[in-house]
Amino acid sequence: MTLQVRLFPCLNDNYGFLVRDDATGTVATVDTPDADAVLAELERSGWGRLDLILNTHWHPDHTQGNAALKTATGCEIVGPEEVRKAAPLDRVVRGGDTVRLGETVLEVSDAPGHTLGHIVYHAPSDGLAFVGDVLFNLGCG
Repeated sequence: MTLQVRLFPCLNDNYGFLVRDDATGTVATVDTPDADAVLAELERSGWGRLDLILNTHWHPDHTQGNAALKTATGCEIVGPEEVRKAAPLDRVVRGGDTVRLGETVLEVSDAPGHTLGHIVYHAPSDGLAFVGDVLFNLGCG
């Protein structure tokens, strides 16, 4: 396993995720519910940089921090085409694509339902999947 994951609360009923590839120090956030919360957690972690935003779908509670984080860090924003409805996006991915997080390969799968263009990121080498709002627990996903 080469990935570390930090989970932290955002907004009233969301969570943020920072993911770090230990081999390279590459850091991503999965979705951007609150740019200030992401930056604060990045500071607490001591990881020092943000390289990627991995959006799962276009809803504002998953994309509203994209622009501010891009401005603050210069990170690349990756996600499904539908993200462009709500926020900036640098690279479009869809099912069958892969995204490199340092030395870790994330497999992208289509997961329509919550939104038509929803995707998930799977790191088989680490047994992790980042699924956005595909799975819900008592309300907000």
